[in-house]
Amino acid sequence: MSRPSRMARLGALALLGVAVASCVDVPVQSLTPTLAPTPEPTPVTTTYQLGTTVWYEGLLVHVDSATATLDKRGGPVEVSLRFENPGDNDAELNARILLQVDAGGTEPPVAPTRDSKVPIAPAHGTAAAVLIYELQRVASAEKAVLLIGEAPNHVARIPFTSAGGEAVVFEPVELVLSGRGDARNLRITLRTGLLRWDLPDYSQELAADVEVLTLTYDVTYLGSFTGGFAFTGDNVALRLPDGTLVEARPDGHSQSIELIAAQQTKKGLFSRFEIPSGTTGKLQLVVRSGSATKGIRFTISG
Repeated sequence: MSRPSRMARLGALALLGVAVASCVDVPVQSLTPTLAPTPEPTPVTTTYQLGTTVWYEGLLVHVDSATATLDKRGGPVEVSLRFENPGDNDAELNARILLQVDAGGTEPPVAPTRDSKVPIAPAHGTAAAVLIYELQRVASAEKAVLLIGEAPNHVARIPFTSAGGEAVVFEPVELVLSGRGDARNLRITLRTGLLRWDLPDYSQELAADVEVLTLTYDVTYLGSFTGGFAFTGDNVALRLPDGTLVEARPDGHSQSIELIAAQQTKKGLFSRFEIPSGTTGKLQLVVRSGSATKGIRFTISG
């Protein structure tokens, strides 16, 4: 083979080698380092032993505990409650039970999930429930407050910790009272008082600006008429510290009506009066018989 032919053949083989090499993948080193996957945040579970009882709509709502399972994204808060019904009829709490995440914040309270149900409490019995609240972007429940009720009615507050402020439970206040008032032929002897913020016989919570005072007393008819004395709400009233005269609630449940025989006493009669919330000072149960009146003084302390 001549030298020119040999050189041409070698050139062709070289070109073929370059072509083949260009078809082979050659690994290329990345300029960006591979990052490890970001770990998911670990939820923290905190249980708050609340052990608080609220008197609301005639029920005793026992708020036993709350368990929060939260990370920076939020999570569920489960609240365990028991609804005790001292009444003679089955009853259900009508008020909403909401969770205020930050007692000092402006965010609206959170409602429980749709699967959370408030049970009917049987007469003289108790029913348990767990309410679940799903929080978003909340990592702590330290300032959380459970709210029972909404404006314009009274609202109970059960803080998870002291950071949530003071509890408001509306426990009835019993007043030990005494005193006697005679108006003509009618005598009333005052025995006790009771302050409440609900009407148990109606399963109703009162508006935030009022409370009810029930006064219990004995009534004696001092006269001799054989037909007796027809005692009604016309024979009593309540005078407030500012002088306002209040009649018993005209609801059919708030005033004793009795026929009292001559020289006889009916014990344990009562009148229920609606008064402004926070009323304190000197009051009077006013005894009325015809044009004669007599006040029985007593005091509600602050």
